[in-house]
Amino acid sequence: MTKEFKINMDNYLDLTLQEAYDVLTSDTDPWPNEFQPKKKIKFIQQLMDYFQEREEYERCAKLLKLQKEVTKYELDNRKPSDRRGRDQSK
Repeated sequence: MTKEFKINMDNYLDLTLQEAYDVLTSDTDPWPNEFQPKKKIKFIQQLMDYFQEREEYERCAKLLKLQKEVTKYELDNRKPSDRRGRDQSK
């Protein structure tokens, strides 16, 4: 792999992750229907890690807020059978 190719790939990765950030923090719901909440949370965490490495803490703060919203939504919309330690039949 040439140095120029690696630089272009790094730039492409940077642009892709920045675009993902822009889509996630937009006013529309960017998630595909089949995207499970755990996958959303993991993806958001990976973006936060990326922006932390680049010391872009304002973006991390927005992503953290989004991650909390996704987590809350997941907890609020779990089926009773998914809740551990609770017997819903009583």
